[in-house]
Amino acid sequence: VFCQSAIDSAQSDHDAVLQSILANKQAHIEKIRYLFNEIDAEDVGVITYQMFQDKVTTKEVQTYFESIDLDIWDAWSFFKLLDLDSGGAIEIEEFLMGCLRLRGSARAMDMAKLCHDQAWLIRNQSRFWSFVEEELTRTRSRLDQLTAQVHGV
Repeated sequence: VFCQSAIDSAQSDHDAVLQSILANKQAHIEKIRYLFNEIDAEDVGVITYQMFQDKVTTKEVQTYFESIDLDIWDAWSFFKLLDLDSGGAIEIEEFLMGCLRLRGSARAMDMAKLCHDQAWLIRNQSRFWSFVEEELTRTRSRLDQLTAQVHGV
């Protein structure tokens, strides 16, 4: 009986923790939506860099960013991180997902992904330059052949 009571209590605590996490995330989402609407004062459905820069310096918007654990020390860099498609404007989904992804400090998973992506880029860049070198060698060889033919005619 005691063991079952302890198990039930632990399950109840686990459920309460999950509910708290979900409620906290929902509260962050609502704050982020509010922020988007504050920055998009013209109600066009997107935020341009100019709109972002104009609002990010206000105390109210800074306080809201701080309340969701986001430190905006470089508006341009932050905007570029949010503008995933590099279109020059941020839609609500980009803003929401970007703010959720960027809040807090870097996690081990973020750093591991960064290292993985960097290694992938280095490998592919090496392959690309090898390809370019081979093509230049072939082109130079073909050009030498053509030059010899022209001078031989």
